[in-house]
Parts: sequence; C-alpha cells; structure tokens
Amino acid sequence: MAVKIVLILLLFSVSLGHAQKTVELECQSAVGVVGENTKIPCSFKFSSGLEDVTINEAMSKKKGQTDPVLNINFLDPAVNEDPRVRLPSRTDPSLLFTNITVSDEGEYEYQLDTSRGVIRDGVFSLRVTAEYDPPVINSVPEEIKDGDGVELYCSTSGGYPAGGIHWFDSTGANWTERATLEITKRDDRLLTMSSKLNLNVTDLSLESFRCVVLNSSFSEVGETSFGQRRIGGPHSSPHPALIVAGVLVPVLILAPVVIISYFRRRKMGAREPAAGGGADADGTVTPLKKE
Repeated sequence: MAVKIVLILLLFSVSLGHAQKTVELECQSAVGVVGENTKIPCSFKFSSGLEDVTINEAMSKKKGQTDPVLNINFLDPAVNEDPRVRLPSRTDPSLLFTNITVSDEGEYEYQLDTSRGVIRDGVFSLRVTAEYDPPVINSVPEEIKDGDGVELYCSTSGGYPAGGIHWFDSTGANWTERATLEITKRDDRLLTMSSKLNLNVTDLSLESFRCVVLNSSFSEVGETSFGQRRIGGPHSSPHPALIVAGVLVPVLILAPVVIISYFRRRKMGAREPAAGGGADADGTVTPLKKE
C-alpha cells in the first residue's frame, strides 16, 4: 500500500511539473541607442500545440536589484508603472524601452502572471551605445616655434561605451604608444575621451598629424587633422613667400632709378664732343691736324 502511495505522489509531481512547463517565455537580447526606442523581442513557447495566453501582470528587474523597472498589473491599474517601459498588448510579452539611457544597460529577469499560470524563466540583456561627437585637436602652446615642445590634445565626448584614440603622421606611422588616453564619465553617464601626444616639432610637419576615434569594436567613427599654427623661431627657415617678397621689393624700388640714370648718361654723352676734336654740321668728326 505504501508503495502505491509513493508512486501516485511521484506521478502527480511529474504531471504537475509538466503542466507548469507547458508555456515558456523566450526573450532575445538587444542593443539600444541612447535617446532612441528599443524593443526586446519576447514570445511564448508552447510544449504542445499553439495556445492563446493572456497576460495579467508583468514584472521585470535587473539581476541583483530589488526595485523593478517594469511592474504592470492589467487587473489592478492602481499599480505603479514606469512609463518608459511597457508591453505592446496583453498577448504580446515583448518589452518596449523608450528614450534609452546608459543606466538601462544590464541583465534582466522577467516574469509574467498569465491565464496559463506564472512564468518565471524570462531573461534578457540590454546593451547601450552612443556615437561620439566629432573629435577636436588643440595644441599647447597654440602658437608653436621651431624647436619648441608641443602637446597635442584630441578630445571627443558624448559616446558610449569606451573606445580609443589613435594618432598617425603623414606616412601612416602610428604614434599612439607615445600618447596618454584619459576617459571620464559625465553626469548622464556618457563618456569623454581625451588623448595627449607629446612632440618635439624641430623637424616635423605638424599639419600632417591626425587623430582617429575608435568605438568599443575598434571601428573608426571619426577623425581630424592638426591645423598648422607655427610662427618663426631663431632656427626656423623663412617662409618662401617672405623670401620672394624680400627680393622683389628692392628690385621694384631700384629699377626705375637705374633706368633713369642710364638714359641720363646716354643723353649727356651725346651732347659732349670727343676730346681734341670737333664735329661738322652733318655730325661727322674732323680729326686734328698734325703740326
């Protein structure tokens, strides 16, 4: 008799477990962009046949946290609800996140109270991204003399997650190993990246340096080049335009003086007779007579 009771209990437990698993919840992870809307696709999976399920209550929270980000009770509207997270309908378990922020990123647990019972096996992850602003390069000092040291700063902000900044010269050589990268978090949890490159500009063409911003996948998302802001120093070569100006200006000033002097001399020479002789009326020269 005892054996029969045990067998009946075991069969009841198996049947109960099977009944509880007739409906499962499957959710896919998603990547959201800051400021935009993101859908977490979820669906019901039935162990036998296709059946309709009506959602009575939905709750979702981050793993390790107690406060839910979603708490909807369709049977009791008085239950508070986060307006940024909602369900499309009582038959669609997908989640809609509106106006995504960095704080929405994480691993989530999701459970439903439905017409087919309570479903507690829903899990999904939400990753968040944001594009970085176009990079800007500044130099310290702003005006650079040949032979001076200079620090180049390349900065970008408003992105997420952390990426990197690389430096290249006109030949394509990578100078990143000589740079220092600093990443700081803003109040909205978006990031600012700033890279400092120390240079000695004695024999370098600074306008050829460029910085390239990379995202967390090491894909290029922006770049800019350094605009030359150099003034002459004690060992610097003069600009070619200054050389040309230095030659042309004296020539243009002296040329009229030389030309006028030349024509004056020719005119005076034509009026004076040759030494010891004279000229006839027709302009022929009469030689001196010997005595």
